[in-house]
Amino acid sequence: MRPSSHSAVLLSAIFTAALLAVAAKADGGSVTAAASPSPPPAWTAVANVNDRSIQQVGQSAVRIYGLSTNKTYLRYVNVVSGQTQPCNGGYNYRLVVTVAGPGATAARYDALMWGILGTTNWKLLSFTLAAN
Repeated sequence: MRPSSHSAVLLSAIFTAALLAVAAKADGGSVTAAASPSPPPAWTAVANVNDRSIQQVGQSAVRIYGLSTNKTYLRYVNVVSGQTQPCNGGYNYRLVVTVAGPGATAARYDALMWGILGTTNWKLLSFTLAAN
């Protein structure tokens, strides 16, 4: 290391120690590590994939994907399975959706949507061909 690098490292260490001392003083004299964030809530299986709201989420995922990728020929068929998870005031929806393509071809896709039921606040987070 060059002498200027040693000085920079030393000054950085001194500055960090001073900040910790100030924080400890303001905190009543103790320095504690930041608490780790709590893990996200668990995924819950969708009890009824034929529920109208679940079908609408699946249909919206196909529509948004088709419009964003210029594949507007894709047609929603149904939701095969799904899970939900509370997230940021709404829910994540992890769905397996059957989609019809050109002709008689059909395929299953994994769709991940976030949204709040009864609102227009929806985001398609991912849409990928499902593994067999």
